[in-house]
Parts: sequence; C-alpha cells; structure tokens
Amino acid sequence: MDGKYIAIYRRFRPETFDKVLGQEHVVRILRSQIASNNTGHAYLFSGTRGTGKTTMARLLAKGLNCLSDGERPCGVCENCVSIKNGAFIDVIEIDAASNNGVDNVRELRESVVYPPGVGRKKVFIIDEVHMFSKGAFNALLKTLEEPPEHVVFVLATTEPNKLPATIRSRCLRFDFKRVSVAEIVKGMREICAEMDVRADDDALVLLAGNADGSVRDGLSLLEQCVSAGTGSIMRESVLEILGSPGDDLLSSLTDDVAAGRIAEALILLDEILAAGKDERRVIEEWIQYFHSALLIKFVKNPERIVNRSVESIDRIRKQSKRLEPAFINDCIYRLSKLLNDVRWSAHTRILLEMTIIEMGENATVER
Repeated sequence: MDGKYIAIYRRFRPETFDKVLGQEHVVRILRSQIASNNTGHAYLFSGTRGTGKTTMARLLAKGLNCLSDGERPCGVCENCVSIKNGAFIDVIEIDAASNNGVDNVRELRESVVYPPGVGRKKVFIIDEVHMFSKGAFNALLKTLEEPPEHVVFVLATTEPNKLPATIRSRCLRFDFKRVSVAEIVKGMREICAEMDVRADDDALVLLAGNADGSVRDGLSLLEQCVSAGTGSIMRESVLEILGSPGDDLLSSLTDDVAAGRIAEALILLDEILAAGKDERRVIEEWIQYFHSALLIKFVKNPERIVNRSVESIDRIRKQSKRLEPAFINDCIYRLSKLLNDVRWSAHTRILLEMTIIEMGENATVER
C-alpha cells in the first residue's frame, strides 16, 4: 500500500459479483451475459449516488477481460488486478463533469477505432454522463450507433432524464435501487470483522439507516466511527457523530408534545440543542420517529420495515398506543413542512419552537 491511506469504501470495493451489496437484478443479467459471451455494446447504469454504478461498470470490464476459465471476473488474474489498480490500458474511465465538450468526445471517437492492446474488449466507462453538452451527446451518438465489435460503453448517471432519448434508446439500461439497511449492515459487519473492530448491531443499523440506501455514504459514516480509534462502535458514539438526539430524547419530546406540556417540550429542546445537536437533524430524526410510530401502530410485525432496534420498537409500540393516528399524521405534516421551510431561513430554532407549540396545542391523546 506504500503507506498511502485508502478510504474504506475504496479499500473494500467489490472485486467479484458475489461481493456486491444489493442490485441482484443487475448482477444476475451481467453474469449470464459474460458467461455466454453475449454482452451488449452499450450500457446505461442509472441510480442514486453510492449504489454501485461505477463498481458494477468495473466488474463488467473485468468480466469481459478476465483470464479465468471459471466464473468471470475472478478478481485475482493479471487483468483483473490491473483493472483494479487502474493500470489496464483497455479500460478507460472518463469523468463527464470535467470532460464534457465536443473535443473530448472526438478524442474518444478517435481512440475507439484502435483495437484492444492486451484485453479482449476495450471498455469506456463514462461517469456522470448527464453532464455532457448537447454537442458532446451528438458526437457520442454517432459512435453508439455504429460501434466497433471490440468496444463496450458503460454510461453511469444519477440523472438519466437529462440524457437525450436517442442516447438512452441505444443502451441496455439498468436502474440501480437504493440498498436495503439489512444489506448495508451485512457489508459493514464483514468489514468490521476484517478490520478487527467490534461493532454493536444497533450501531450498525443506525449507521445504515442514515446512509439512505447509499453503500458509499454508509461506509463513509462507518469510517468516521472507526477513525475514533476506540476499537469498538457503540450506538451512543454513533449518535454523537451523527448529531442525532436519539430515540430516548425523541420519545420524551413526543410525550411532552402529545400531552400538551409545551413548556416542558421547549425546555427539553433547549437541553438537546445545548448538547450540540443540530436543529435540522432533530427535525429529520423526529419525522422518522413519528413515521416509525405510525407503522408500529398498524403493522403486527414491524421489525421487517422499521429500521430500529428491537428495544426501540417495543418502546415506541407502547407509546404509539396512546397516540391518535390523526395526531401522528399532523406532526409528520408539520415537521415535513418545517424541514422545507428551514432551507431558506436563518432562524431554524425559532421555527422549530413555533412548530412544537402548534403541535402541542393540537395534540390529542387516546385516554
């Protein structure tokens, strides 16, 4: 490693298809195409950030050039290792955000003509392809219409709607889904074991939940926790890193508002903010808390759809029995509106306090 630090999400990037988190629908088709030597000439990978688009593009490039007689990519042959290290001359990665002009695509078209130097296929991976200019798209279209046999294009984007229909129609499209909390937790647990870091399950669930379906975001959060250097990751330390108030405080805040104890709720909010919690984070977490309360109130076994610990679910279940659905809905609506309003205001705390007063005044509790 020559002493150079490598981020966790790069260090543990999947080198074979069986290490990919989620995206089974993409893995299944690409595996089949590679095994049967029946791959397309152009692919479009679309989806939110951190869901594995670039990783999958590199796996496809490896599979097309892997030297193994077994399943491809093997991840260990000379070509696979060379692609991993970014040294394989027949895999060209282009960042469209900084190379989005007609001249850049013309250079690409000129290099397309030449056959692979060492591999079977020449693979062009164009990241953030939606950043191309109109002229660049027109220049690319010509190549996509009549590509040489030895060339494969992989276009990756978070905004496929910005691509011209003529480009989209010439690609085999795969939509990457947000990765589930369970899948992200599984990946984090394996990484922690390899790094000899003890991690509390509740802490990993909390990290994965805050990743919002992005594996990269989840691993970046994990890295913050690992960087603390304690050798263990506990729920309390995760809450501190995230700036989250935690379920205990949100439960108390909800009880005060639901009972109309507005003064107590405002004092508790002051204590939460004085402890260094971010106002916007409090709003976001409280919306999620009320959402969980709503699901737990109506779903018999909510563990499958609520990303919280068993203990937290039991606590919320007892609390939700006392809350009217109309009250929960009203709180979600008011807090969601507040979250949108604070984007344009420098007075987040004042607006949050006003919302708490409104919620408390409109509270109704099942007796």
